[in-house]
Amino acid sequence: MRKFHRFLVFSIALLILYLVYRYSFPVDSEGHYLFLKPLESSGGDSGFLTLLKSDEMEDGGREPDPKRLVNLTDFHFRIGNDICKENGSYSELLGVIMVTSYVGNDALRAAHRQAISQQKLISMGLLRIFSLGEIPDRERFITQKALQSEQDLFGDLIQGSFQEAYRNLTYKHVMSLKWATEHCRRAKFVVKMDDDIVFDPFFVQNHLSDVGQGKDQGSLLAGFVFNNKKVIRLKANKWFVTREEFPRDVYPPYLSGWLYIANQRAARELVLQSETVPFFWIDDTYVTGILAGKAGIVLQSLNKWFSANSEFLDCCIRDMKRYSYQCDYYVGPNGGNSRLVMDFVQELERCYDNACYQRPSEKPLTKTCVAEYKNTVQQQQQHGTALVSMMRL
Repeated sequence: MRKFHRFLVFSIALLILYLVYRYSFPVDSEGHYLFLKPLESSGGDSGFLTLLKSDEMEDGGREPDPKRLVNLTDFHFRIGNDICKENGSYSELLGVIMVTSYVGNDALRAAHRQAISQQKLISMGLLRIFSLGEIPDRERFITQKALQSEQDLFGDLIQGSFQEAYRNLTYKHVMSLKWATEHCRRAKFVVKMDDDIVFDPFFVQNHLSDVGQGKDQGSLLAGFVFNNKKVIRLKANKWFVTREEFPRDVYPPYLSGWLYIANQRAARELVLQSETVPFFWIDDTYVTGILAGKAGIVLQSLNKWFSANSEFLDCCIRDMKRYSYQCDYYVGPNGGNSRLVMDFVQELERCYDNACYQRPSEKPLTKTCVAEYKNTVQQQQQHGTALVSMMRL
């Protein structure tokens, strides 16, 4: 009798296992179990892409068109870069820093490299890439051969097949996000910034680490938020926009392109939206305003990070040296002084290593800095304010 009971229990267990096996796993049209089929792979990250299609794609699985950049349908990289795929140690980055740079600003790019090396950034989980366009006809001081030599030496450039022009900045902006999401998509975050901006890479790394350890925030897009900016209709103004270009009188909320943070999901959604939303030449407004609005991405404010006064950053350097005071700001312009990029980061590193003190509340930087307070970021980037500054000879 005991043998019969054991046989009965064993038979029922086998039947249950068979039913679980038969009906709990997806099959294809031919009845093959999908989990038994190998991922289609041609090398690189294609297996990972297959997983992304089921786990992360929120738009029906549509992939960005590699030959499309906004309204350009024959886009390609004049200088490509597969650094994230070629080196396995870069495959799990905390963030990739995309620096939009004018093709002739080789001195500024050199300042960024001297301020903090690629090797140092990688040790922090970050990677820096400079985004360029093609050399314009008026340019006399840079050649394609020199750019290729720069890439051969540093390996940190990408160059798109569109000419450098003020009204082509949208292409460079979207190209930066496109490269980060297609060629370095295992990096958790994308930091987009301009090449004339000074920033605190150590603070940014700590912030990204904290955000990355938190709960899933969906599509993250954070930076200096502009609200209720009126469209300029004065033809003589640099920011003049026709109603054909933008019919509304007020721009949607958008982020300053000086520096902002996106996670991979948000960056990819912006790239996908750019393939269907009509081109607009003011890149910050288009990418982080119009495209973000179309994607339903809510902007997060980091306004307290920013100063529009480069002299404040000079004063930060002074006070870090004299009193070991922490700086009140983490992002600001270089004021036309590429040296400031190096001095700020190098003094910050010393300050972090030696545990600088929080600035006393009775000695705010705005009152102790011996420099003219020119204007805030809000004033400086309001699409219409004419800024005239003395040229340094």
